[in-house]
Amino acid sequence: MIRFGYRTPGLKAFSFWEKVELASALDLPAIEVARTEFDSLADCDALNAACAEFGVEVTSVGGAMTLCDPALRAETMEQLDFALDVCQALDVDIFFTRVMWPAPGVPQAETWEACTEITRTVCERAAERGIRFALEADPPCFVHTLERVERLMELVDHPNFWLNYDPTNYYVVGSDPLLVIERYADRIINGHVKDAVYHTDEKEERPVGEGEVPYPEIFRAMLDRGLGVAMHIEHCNTVECVSSAAYHVKRVMAAL
Repeated sequence: MIRFGYRTPGLKAFSFWEKVELASALDLPAIEVARTEFDSLADCDALNAACAEFGVEVTSVGGAMTLCDPALRAETMEQLDFALDVCQALDVDIFFTRVMWPAPGVPQAETWEACTEITRTVCERAAERGIRFALEADPPCFVHTLERVERLMELVDHPNFWLNYDPTNYYVVGSDPLLVIERYADRIINGHVKDAVYHTDEKEERPVGEGEVPYPEIFRAMLDRGLGVAMHIEHCNTVECVSSAAYHVKRVMAAL
């Protein structure tokens, strides 16, 4: 069964306690946090206490890190180590990121080499600590289409390379989000829920349920393949946004 939750970093003025309390109030059993929400590992104690109080699970930790610029490799590894520390402090076994952007003026061939090497290192370091690494395709980034995801998976060739499934990100670049499920259901371990339109005169995100992303078909395909992952509502910076999206996805699921 698909579980639903939301990404907490959008509610910047909320404490961890308030973020978890909101998930509980909306009957969302899961939350996803970002590395940047933590000033130190001591913050994990507050989040763990809130989750224990409200019966909510932190299912994944995210954090944008540059995986395709060798000049930023040392910074990336430092960010990775802290993110993995946060995962372990929260007893979470999923960490995901996007690859971000290459250095200006670097040919694609060189960027692919760098992205392959750095991503493989991330897979290895995470595996050493019992944490699964998941890649998220994202339109502004070097790896943003299903074709590029497949190429990086093949180049990295590591068993700890998983996928964070964001159907909207695939939809807006012309990749079929249903094809991602068909080909890689066994590699998807986490996911996001948002919505968007892609028109000649309008290419933008929309509130969940007001865009074009075919969530009834997507959720049905996930259920048919036995994908019981957590799907997190994201890009919400108000309680109303989270609440509206939660209501919509529950209504879609009830109709399946």
